[in-house]
Amino acid sequence: MQISKDNAMKIVTEISGIINQHVNMMDERGIIIASTDPQRVGTFHAGAAQVISGRLEELIIQNDTEFEGTRKGINLPIVFADEVVGVIGITGEREQVVKYGQIIKKMTEILLLDTNAKELKKIDDRIRARFLDEWVYGDAGSINQPFIERGMRLGIDITLPRRVLVASIIELRNYSDNPEGQRLIDNVNKTVRHMMEQTSGGVFMKTAIQLVCLVPDCPDKQMGQLAKRIAEKVHKGFGVRLAIGIDSRSVGYSLIHQSYIKAEKALQACVSSCDKEPRFYNDINIELFMGDIPKATKEEFVRRVFRGCTPEEISSWIPLLQTFFDRNGSIGLTAQHLFMHKNTLQYKLKKLQELTGYDPRSLSNAALFQLAIQFYNENRDELLLH
Repeated sequence: MQISKDNAMKIVTEISGIINQHVNMMDERGIIIASTDPQRVGTFHAGAAQVISGRLEELIIQNDTEFEGTRKGINLPIVFADEVVGVIGITGEREQVVKYGQIIKKMTEILLLDTNAKELKKIDDRIRARFLDEWVYGDAGSINQPFIERGMRLGIDITLPRRVLVASIIELRNYSDNPEGQRLIDNVNKTVRHMMEQTSGGVFMKTAIQLVCLVPDCPDKQMGQLAKRIAEKVHKGFGVRLAIGIDSRSVGYSLIHQSYIKAEKALQACVSSCDKEPRFYNDINIELFMGDIPKATKEEFVRRVFRGCTPEEISSWIPLLQTFFDRNGSIGLTAQHLFMHKNTLQYKLKKLQELTGYDPRSLSNAALFQLAIQFYNENRDELLLH
């Protein structure tokens, strides 16, 4: 095993902070790869070379001129998997450093073991993530017996019938541009991952903007309950709201990509909605083709429907219209929800008709406004800038 310079520096810094002495770490050639004395990094430590070549249990250096590139102190071999991989050295007077010798040696080996275990886990996680990417985003033609066996070696039985739930943090951009926000995102990821690990057969994966949960096949009711538990736990723990989309019933492990596409379309429907309640693929309508329409076309459509309105005015009309349509065009229910007199609501709707040329109370015009609301909710930030 070769000790990386970054890991070596972390270890010597941690140990030095405990014993309040200068600490050095040398590699298998006797070169100082980390030190609390920056000037010594990269220099040859003949004492360390002596420890390695002579297989010494320790080497106490009495003065600074005894070996090339050394200072008085104690040097001990670092053993990993029955192999000497380096030397740890403590600078100082004999009576000060000897008492720390074996303790520091063991501490270094434990820290090195822990660091190595973390690095191996990162490698395993990357292998697992690459496999899941191939399965969920790849071509169904590549899902063959060798691929199934590869999954088994990773502890993933892809043949188990599963459904797909896709989630994303609402207003993600508000959190991703600063360290504190990034920590919050990481905590949300860990929470959802933990919930999947607690689900027998559950699999979690993530992208930069999405959390993907592969859930053992179950009815819509159970999927809806799971979605609500995830959303509630994240909101309660971190004050963050999730948008969630759920596929239709399982179509087979080789077609998991189709399930993912359905869940993603349902997710976009959730993002575009006002209530942000989890959406099922089977319950969406116009959202089926929303992703096929260019962003610029959607923005232009919103401006045309709301012609005569400024971006600020559009942003004030959208909640009113959404409430109106959610209550099937009922003047009474809409006015009640908005704490507004019926006559005031009627006046506002008439004013919107005068501004745009479209009457939201007419069935054909209502369809235009509803589509514009969907497009607006997807591209709100861009539309507000124009």
